[in-house]
Amino acid sequence: LVVGWLALWLLLLLFVLPGELPGERAAAVAHDANTDTAACAAAAAAAAAKRCGANFYRRKLRRMQIFACLSSASGLALFCACFAAEEPLVQMLSAFGPEHQVFFAMSISHWALNLWEDWQTRKFLGQGLSGDEGGGLALFPLNLLCGPHQIMLVMYFLHHTMTILAYSYSLATHQMGGVMVQGLMFEMPVLLMLRRELGVACDPLPRWLTREESVTAHWLLTYAMFILGRGTSSALWLFSVLPGYGSERLAEELRPGDVVLYHCFAVFFTTINVRIVGLFFCWHGQDWRRAQAGNAAVKSEHKADPEFLG
Repeated sequence: LVVGWLALWLLLLLFVLPGELPGERAAAVAHDANTDTAACAAAAAAAAAKRCGANFYRRKLRRMQIFACLSSASGLALFCACFAAEEPLVQMLSAFGPEHQVFFAMSISHWALNLWEDWQTRKFLGQGLSGDEGGGLALFPLNLLCGPHQIMLVMYFLHHTMTILAYSYSLATHQMGGVMVQGLMFEMPVLLMLRRELGVACDPLPRWLTREESVTAHWLLTYAMFILGRGTSSALWLFSVLPGYGSERLAEELRPGDVVLYHCFAVFFTTINVRIVGLFFCWHGQDWRRAQAGNAAVKSEHKADPEFLG
């Protein structure tokens, strides 16, 4: 049954993809129509390959948006359902049922597909980062050896692989289902991360990325969704580690081997979350500076315009 769900989700995520936006197709056709017929064939082929890669990258991001919506909604619903139980903490740790199988299989299919997509779009993964971003700490220590694109690819591969292992273990053992629900909720801030990533990939930039107040509102909402979607898992882990009711229930509900894996997963994903917060600050700073520079240029043009001067 689980294998069937895995295959079904993989087919849905792979083939039920939004195609190119009309604007993208029109831009590509216009570009081809304006290409100098005397241009070098190799240069034209390289330009076509670049456009194809950029289009695939945007399609990947829109597919990820579909998954993030499904994952966030299902995770939030399953998490809220825990509070209707007699012992909510027990449900948050060890609940497992058919609905968990369905959505955990969806997650495995998504992250397996995402491994391939990230490899195919690896040159786009840097997202404007540099090795000295955030004073050199955002990508430390890998920035001493690799460029931003390679670093992000390694980080994504580690995250995706560990996520697949975690959900696979839960499906195979029917253990830690409630804990894995937290992983579904992890996609809540990703919805806004993808909005920003799609915006930066557009030329010209969407209007909200050129306005300081819109950039600020976007990032404040991103931080809020991060706390709601990912902070709950850290709070649950701390509650289950500290002496008292939480740690006692953890020992009762999970087998010793499961407890070890539970803490390993918690440490790994908490570390990833800390790294993501650092990247958030870098991207927030980039967007803010870009919006400021754009507004300053507009004001400068207005001041230099005789009609504006009256």
